[in-house]
Amino acid sequence: MFPNSHVSTRSSSPYIDYTDKDGKGNATLYINPFKNGKNGNRYYARFDRDNVDINHMIARIRKKDVGVNPITAKHILSLYKVEILEALQRGESVNLMDLGTFYISATGTTGNTEETANVGNLNVKFSPSKETKDSIATLGIRKFTIATSGAVIDSILDLYSGILNTSLTSGKSARISGNRLKISGEEGRIFFVPVDTEGNITEDESTWIPVEEGKITRNKPSVLEFFLPDALTIGNRYSIALKSNCCSGSIPRKSYNIIFTAALEIQ
Repeated sequence: MFPNSHVSTRSSSPYIDYTDKDGKGNATLYINPFKNGKNGNRYYARFDRDNVDINHMIARIRKKDVGVNPITAKHILSLYKVEILEALQRGESVNLMDLGTFYISATGTTGNTEETANVGNLNVKFSPSKETKDSIATLGIRKFTIATSGAVIDSILDLYSGILNTSLTSGKSARISGNRLKISGEEGRIFFVPVDTEGNITEDESTWIPVEEGKITRNKPSVLEFFLPDALTIGNRYSIALKSNCCSGSIPRKSYNIIFTAALEIQ
């Protein structure tokens, strides 16, 4: 599900003003094909992701301690990231400030002796600490939504500014993350749809501005990346419309679904 927007920016400010949520999230219900009850479908739930990045975390820290320099903080965290990756490359486990531990796991072994054994894959896993697990004890569910067969958008990222879900930079690229996003079919398109001052989407499709096929750099079920059309007007707001017949299976649908995002300002 597309998360509620938390980020507001002013073009004259290098900082992100982050507003905390209320300690509740949304969950999506998916039909469980292996457990159909006599009285109808059975479902399993997934807690909807509402991603925050390092810029948001630094903004929260600055609200608690205005003396923190965001540039210095981000630099230190970047160095910390490099050290974590290098430790994993050496085969070491990494305790992440008692939040949990990154460690290496091995799968796909073959052979039955020391001489013939072979590890098929090495993976990085994370084991949360008790403190981390206890941190969600008071987290609640705001609402449940039954999943549809159409696209599901988790987040929209301005790849130029790093801002999530509120604005995009003219002439630059954006990333949409979620599920069943792949643009497929002869009529499949990404559109920028004008939004009026009251937040209403323009229904006249002749005013919708398409993203040229050559400007779509990634077209996967879980992620779309593309450059913004040149025809967008700076200062105006648009909703992104995804039109596709992509589905969770391998066979495309005969009909097309269109899903709209919340309004985004072009900067």
